[in-house]
Amino acid sequence: MSVADFKEDCFQLPQNLTVRAIGTVRQEMLQLIDNNKSTTIAIASDCQVDISFVQLMEAARIYAGSAGKNIALAEPANGPVLDVLKRSGFLEGMSSDDAKFWLHQGGIQ
Repeated sequence: MSVADFKEDCFQLPQNLTVRAIGTVRQEMLQLIDNNKSTTIAIASDCQVDISFVQLMEAARIYAGSAGKNIALAEPANGPVLDVLKRSGFLEGMSSDDAKFWLHQGGIQ
């Protein structure tokens, strides 16, 4: 993965979004946020993901917001990402901002 994978406002994350690879993903995310006013993140539907990715994305949202920037997912969470959100309890009591970010909706239906 490199900034070269960033094309037309959309950055494709690598397949491995687990604790073993999250450090590299973190560096790329920081660079993208720092260099762009708005960043859209694409996640493969068959990626490997764990709670460290959810933690990274939440931290990235806070970091971007504090810098007056925006970060968004290209598509609503699905597949393995949605499964991790469910298993971690993140979907329960989700704020409307969280629902807009993760699920692209105003609230959980």
